[in-house]
Amino acid sequence: MRYFAMAMFVLIMGAAAGCSISSTASDLRGIKGIDGDKLTHINTRNYAIHLFMTKPLWGDATLNTTVQNFADEAKRHGATKVRIVQSDEDTMWYLIPVLGFIFTPVATNVAGDALLP
Repeated sequence: MRYFAMAMFVLIMGAAAGCSISSTASDLRGIKGIDGDKLTHINTRNYAIHLFMTKPLWGDATLNTTVQNFADEAKRHGATKVRIVQSDEDTMWYLIPVLGFIFTPVATNVAGDALLP
């Protein structure tokens, strides 16, 4: 049963690979940023399958690509500056023994504030 659940997770990751998902929060109840700027909080996540844990095979969940997607989302909201407050990369090589070393599910997350003029 445990291997079935892991296999289902890998299949779902495979279907979601190549996805970049961004969520935003703009209604901060009138609270301004540290410098008095109006801000929007953005959280961007990328999911992919990498070959041997490092080379993007299906999608690209490297930190560089995720930061670029974060910046694109900030530009879409009209931001002139951003402040990245958190980033995380999860390389899930351990999900399926041996196969996880070759085809590795990767999830990367970048969160921060888009500072609006």
